[in-house]
Amino acid sequence: MKNLNRNTLVRDFIGAAFCLVMAFALLMIYSGCSEDNSPIDGAHGGAAEEQGVYALAGRVGDVYPKLLVKDDVGGSLPYGESLPYEESMLVPKGTSITVYELDSLTLDTNGRSFVGSIDDDEGHFVFDSLNLNSPYVLIEKFVPSRDTCLYVSDQMFWNNRCFNSTIEAKELRAIVDLRKNKKISVNSLTSAKVPLLREYMAEGKTFAEANQMAERKILEDLGIYEDLGSFENVYDDDSELSYVNKLIQYTVKSARMGLQWWDVIVNYASPTEFAGRGQLEKYYQNMKKMIDYKIGFLAKVDGLGRCTEARENDVGGIKVRSVVNVVNVVCRSGKWTMGFKPVEYTKGLLVDNRDGKSYKTVTYNWGGAVQTWMAEDLVYTDAAHPACEGYSGETVCMIVGRYIWMNAMDIEWNDMYVYWVRWQGVDTVSYQECQKVLASVSDSTSGLDDGTCMDGEGVWGYDYVNPVLRSNLDAHQGICPDGWRIPTTNDWKTLLRNLGGQYGVDYVKAVPVLYDEAATGFGLKSSSGLTMDDEGRIIKNGGGAFYNHFAVTDEHLSRVTFFQGYSTGDGFGFNTPKEYQYNDDGDVYMPPLDNVNVRCIKN
Repeated sequence: MKNLNRNTLVRDFIGAAFCLVMAFALLMIYSGCSEDNSPIDGAHGGAAEEQGVYALAGRVGDVYPKLLVKDDVGGSLPYGESLPYEESMLVPKGTSITVYELDSLTLDTNGRSFVGSIDDDEGHFVFDSLNLNSPYVLIEKFVPSRDTCLYVSDQMFWNNRCFNSTIEAKELRAIVDLRKNKKISVNSLTSAKVPLLREYMAEGKTFAEANQMAERKILEDLGIYEDLGSFENVYDDDSELSYVNKLIQYTVKSARMGLQWWDVIVNYASPTEFAGRGQLEKYYQNMKKMIDYKIGFLAKVDGLGRCTEARENDVGGIKVRSVVNVVNVVCRSGKWTMGFKPVEYTKGLLVDNRDGKSYKTVTYNWGGAVQTWMAEDLVYTDAAHPACEGYSGETVCMIVGRYIWMNAMDIEWNDMYVYWVRWQGVDTVSYQECQKVLASVSDSTSGLDDGTCMDGEGVWGYDYVNPVLRSNLDAHQGICPDGWRIPTTNDWKTLLRNLGGQYGVDYVKAVPVLYDEAATGFGLKSSSGLTMDDEGRIIKNGGGAFYNHFAVTDEHLSRVTFFQGYSTGDGFGFNTPKEYQYNDDGDVYMPPLDNVNVRCIKN
């Protein structure tokens, strides 16, 4: 009985052991078939290799915000400078693209690669199945250089000419973890990230840590301190990263170039110039945002540091290429932007009882003088004070001047003594009919012609005949509402001298602050010169300007002019015409017929 029991126990033990072995074997089999692809961090920051089949789709090329509109290269272009098209640089259909498998620890290629092609002219590609031993891949495409056509205005021939320019060749790359990314944008930002990923992985960081550190470094090197999302997600021009993708194309030199003229004009242009104009308004908004990104980049380069809440309203200067000037910038709402430190002023509102229109006003009380100005240009008009005569568009009217000076002053020909001064110094009085001929006034019946009236080369001069006008220059209402008046040249100089005292500069150099409405409340505006033709192309006529002509009461002046000249090294300025300075390169405009805008000052 005992032997039987012993044999039974042995048999049972062997059977149990066999079951355990089989169970363990089955466990191992099922473990090997597990679909759990969670990463296993290695000792050196990598992940254990994981064999699997992965799908991959994406887009190759740099996607930029649509800053400009593409010109019809084959068609005729209207007069003016036609803007180049900063199109997204997408790889065309049929181009080959390579995917390299990477070592999980070093992110080096391991000799395995897959070749596909771009499916359309929008840069899209698809790999349905990639049989990989590692989830990390390098996507790579070499983009060759190509020629493009830049249309610029040729003043000699009065047309637009095509100048060839070359877009340099570059290599677009991206390293991704296919467990995390199924749709990939391969662009300049992802390309810049590749060497940093490998560097940080070599330091022992996990891929996720290395990825985050690389993106943060690239953004901070560009003066951007916020998280804008994954670089692999730049699929369209609505992405905030599309601006950064454009920004990374700039060198320090090229980023400074626009600040000499064009960027400053756009920054201080009036939003009303673009309001409700569809694609042109979108272009303006995109340009403003792109300018701020460039300002942030150059602020980083020029050592201004980060704009933080604690530094609100701090100011600095950004160097401009090839000239002595700097562009003034200010820290506002966490970003560097063009502008100046704010000064003390009081906002107000003026309602013109003649037409019910309201205007912003601004009052300054420094330097021993209190001044209240309209903070917008007057736009009142009636039969006796017509506006924008001969100009079809509001923008052109703003650039040239809304009123003829006589209408702004609300005076007649008989209130003035207008004369012609020859270069030889002989005064020739221009009679009433001669004045009309030279001014191209249509109701002249004298039969006189330009040659008879001009009698040789010369320039205009004028003086007030009306004694009331001559003695009342500091209180001349003109076209202004009741309680307000046309300013004198001295009124403008008083404003600028007091502003200069606030900023510690000469009064002429105080002119720029009048364009920064947030700083001074005054709100001068530039004229961008942008328009759109019937075919939807954006045209830059004259390249924009800061020429603001304002009516003053002073004899021999009639206007003051504010201008910008970063490109010449002169900076902003304040101009007053000299006596007899109205020949205007041979034109026969006389001071009473100057086109001017009006900013009234309170009595």
